[in-house]
Amino acid sequence: MASKMENVRILAAMLKAYKIKNVVLSPGNRNLPLVNMLETDEYFNCYSVVDERSAGFFAVGLIERLQEPVAICCTSGTAICDYSSAVAEAYYQELPLVVLTADRCHYYLNQREAQMIPQASILRDITKASVQLPIINNPKEVWYCKNQIHTALLELEHHGRGPVHINFEIDEGLGAYCDKVREPLPNIAPMTLLEYSRKPEIWKQKAQTLANAKRVLVIYGQSAPCSPERSDKIESFSDKYNVTICTDHLSNLHTSKCVNAFTMLNSLEGDAKAQIMPDLVIMLEGNYVFNINRLLGCYKGKCWLVSPSGKVQDPLRCLTDVFECNTDEFLDYFTHNGGKKTENTQYFEKFSEINSSFTVPEVGYSDIYTAKQLMASLPKRCLLHLANSSTVRVANLFSVEKDVEVYCNRGTNGIDGSLSSLVGQANVYDGLAFLLIGDLSFFYDMNGLWNNFVGSNVRIMLNNNEGAAIFHYSYGEEKIKTINRHIAAEHFSTAKGWVESRGFTYLCAHNKEEFDKNLKIFTDDKNSDKPIFFEVFTHKDEDAKLLHSVYESNTDQSIKAKAKRFASSALGQSKIDKIKKILK
Repeated sequence: MASKMENVRILAAMLKAYKIKNVVLSPGNRNLPLVNMLETDEYFNCYSVVDERSAGFFAVGLIERLQEPVAICCTSGTAICDYSSAVAEAYYQELPLVVLTADRCHYYLNQREAQMIPQASILRDITKASVQLPIINNPKEVWYCKNQIHTALLELEHHGRGPVHINFEIDEGLGAYCDKVREPLPNIAPMTLLEYSRKPEIWKQKAQTLANAKRVLVIYGQSAPCSPERSDKIESFSDKYNVTICTDHLSNLHTSKCVNAFTMLNSLEGDAKAQIMPDLVIMLEGNYVFNINRLLGCYKGKCWLVSPSGKVQDPLRCLTDVFECNTDEFLDYFTHNGGKKTENTQYFEKFSEINSSFTVPEVGYSDIYTAKQLMASLPKRCLLHLANSSTVRVANLFSVEKDVEVYCNRGTNGIDGSLSSLVGQANVYDGLAFLLIGDLSFFYDMNGLWNNFVGSNVRIMLNNNEGAAIFHYSYGEEKIKTINRHIAAEHFSTAKGWVESRGFTYLCAHNKEEFDKNLKIFTDDKNSDKPIFFEVFTHKDEDAKLLHSVYESNTDQSIKAKAKRFASSALGQSKIDKIKKILK
């Protein structure tokens, strides 16, 4: 477990990483650890100014003359209030002032604890960024602490200059941590924020980094259907570098180096990870369904984020560079810079080879079976909206035609609103619009059909397994005996009466034969004067068990492959062939 002083040690190390060496210190007990770290490190120029109001303006004077960021640091309580005049001056004069305020544990706020006021928000309206550093107790909080400091310090000169505020908590018993204060600071690299068309020399350096990377993994998240122009840009970029583009259905991308690795990334085990571990990760577009962290859990390389806003967003917990531009600008720049085109496609070939070994076995009647058959039966040109939770995960196990537009409310991953969104999409779409949805999502949003805009092109398939199957997958009755009562919200409702009252043609299935028969009617792309609703009844506990079996069969497959490679290297292929003959 990290020391309770770790947040302060990280803060001091990152001030150094971002070349903030001038610090104006005001005395106090709560900020003592940071003050002692800075005053005993030869890198920092420390100024002692007792009065915080004067200290703030003293720092303003340093910034005006030096034209570089300067930090100020105070103890907890009302000391921060005395900074407000100088911070306001820095805000309106656009000066890069770093405000460091020590604080007590936030649990004690408004509990009659001495020197406790709401410090975290007190300067929010006159700073470009205001962040809170927790007391660190685990590795996740180490990452979060670094992430928040990156976020604040990058804002000092992002779209104009200005002050930022970092409020850091210090627990009781400071004397017990004095030795930790004097240990060498960790070495932490600064994050790079590259604004498009600014600092061209750094962009050139990054182009060289990309050219030198032997394995580039592009993670292409949720996006609108790709235009021909975007497809051409991605093809040109892919041709130039040794890339693999990791996608799922929500990417709506189908260029030559794309791999839908959803099944693989939920099953990957063993040395297959090492074989496809990248040198560089590039994140493009929006959210994704696949569990990329299974692959990159031990990744220590460079990770680039392409973000029009320039915000620090680090879903993989290893971000090193933020490119403030859109995807097209990024692709254009690096396609036309970075050296010669590569002829090396080994990374894509190896990634594709391993990915193709992960397959979905044949399963009986279930939500997996119905999703598979629907995906295979969709008309060549249509719109498909996937509801969240189990639905979008199961659907991504199976392929879909390239000209099917796929959508999902993946911004927050909530179950509400999928039905309403599909109705809105279908109203402005000239083909068939399909929705695959689970029962809780449907009944939660059933008023999405209570309007006059449900056209005859609407096709809704409801997988009704009488509750939230996701919790049966994650826990099951073996772990939680009462799971159906409140957690999985078991019910025995049907949509039939409601959808028929809304003018739908109603179909249903309780077994494979009924499903196969009605699926043909449901997916028929001939004109229909009514919307069609297809309610498919399965069992949530069986659905969950089958989904486990899908991932386990692929995990077993990777273990068998590993055992086979081990036997081949240990015994030699000739001995293995002899053993096979004897066994026969």
